[in-house]
Amino acid sequence: MRTVTDRASLRPTAAWPAAAWLPAALVLAAAGVVVTLPRQYRIEGLSMAPGLLPGDVVQTGLLPSRDTFRRPRRFERWIVAAPDGTPAIKRVIGLPGETISIVDGDLAIDGLTVLTPPTLLAATASRVPRGTDAGGSRTPRDPGPWLESVPPAIVYDDAECAPAERRTLLPVRDVGLAAVVRIRDSPAADAPLRVLLRVGPRVVPWRIEAAGRYAAVAGRLDGRLVGAAWPIADPPTTHGPRTCLPPGAPTEWQLAMPWPTASDGDQPMLALGITADGLAVDGASGTALVEQFVVWRDLLHRPAADGVVQWRLGSDAFFVLGDFPSASRDSRQWGPLGRRAFQARASDP
Repeated sequence: MRTVTDRASLRPTAAWPAAAWLPAALVLAAAGVVVTLPRQYRIEGLSMAPGLLPGDVVQTGLLPSRDTFRRPRRFERWIVAAPDGTPAIKRVIGLPGETISIVDGDLAIDGLTVLTPPTLLAATASRVPRGTDAGGSRTPRDPGPWLESVPPAIVYDDAECAPAERRTLLPVRDVGLAAVVRIRDSPAADAPLRVLLRVGPRVVPWRIEAAGRYAAVAGRLDGRLVGAAWPIADPPTTHGPRTCLPPGAPTEWQLAMPWPTASDGDQPMLALGITADGLAVDGASGTALVEQFVVWRDLLHRPAADGVVQWRLGSDAFFVLGDFPSASRDSRQWGPLGRRAFQARASDP
C-alpha cells in the first residue's frame, strides 16, 4: 500500500496477497500481456475531502497498466505524479485544447459554466448544519403545502471535515435540498401524490404513483435550477458524513434549466412539500413520511493564490483539481499536467 497526499512519499506496507492476482497474472503473461499488480493508496491530507478523508484507502483496477493506454476523462479521479515526482490523487477537470476559468466560484470551460452532475455533487458537496442554516422550521402536523422550509440565509464555505482550518470564509450561492420520502400506500390512480421541492421562485414537482422510498434533490447549481428523483431500496440508509445526497444518484440531472437572472444574487428560499390531490399530506399520518431532509451547498472553487483564474491547455495537457480547494495543491499551482503524469485511475473507496 502506498501513501498519497499533496506531497506524498511511498512507504512499504502490506502487499496484495498473491492468491488474489497470481492465477490471472500467469494467464495474461502467457498471452503476452504486460502485467502490473493492483495498487492501493492510503490518503493523507484533505485535498479530496469530503469524499476522501485521511486514512481512506483507494485502489486501482486489477490491471492498472491498461490505464496508460486510455485518455483521462473529465471528473475521473487519477493518481498523478506531481511536479516533484510524488504521487497525488486529483480529479480531471480540463482536457487538451480547452480553456479553464474560475468565475464566481464556478468552473467554466471555453467560457461555458460546467454543470456538476449528481454523482459528482454527491462526492463534493457539503451539508449545511441544521440550526445554523437560518433556522429551518419543521411543521409536519400543520396543514398547508410545505412540510419544511428553510428561509434565505448566507451560507459560507466552511467545512466540518476541517475544524482546525483557518481561512477567510466566502459566501456560496449554490445551495439545495435533498430528501428521502417514504410512501407507505400507493396513491389512487386519479390522485397521484406529488413531492414538491421549492428553490427560490421555482417549484420542482415529482409525481409518485406507487408506494416505496424515493430520493428527491433540487437546488441552484452552476447557474441552473437542477432536480432529480429516483427510487431507493430498503432498508433505510442515513446520510453519512461524506455525502449530502441519498444513495444511487443518477449520472445526469432530469431537470436543468437556466436560473432566473433577476434573482441571481439572492440566497433562495428552500422548502419541501408533499401534496395529494391538492391537499397537504401530514408527515406523521402514515401516508407519507419524510425520513431525511438535508440542506447542501456546492463546492466553491477558489483561484490560485497569485490570483490567476484562467488556464489555456495545450494539445497534451490536462487540468486537475482537488475536491477541497483550500487544502489542495493542484493545477492552480502546478499548471496543467501532461499525459505522462497520469499513473492510474483511482476507483471509489
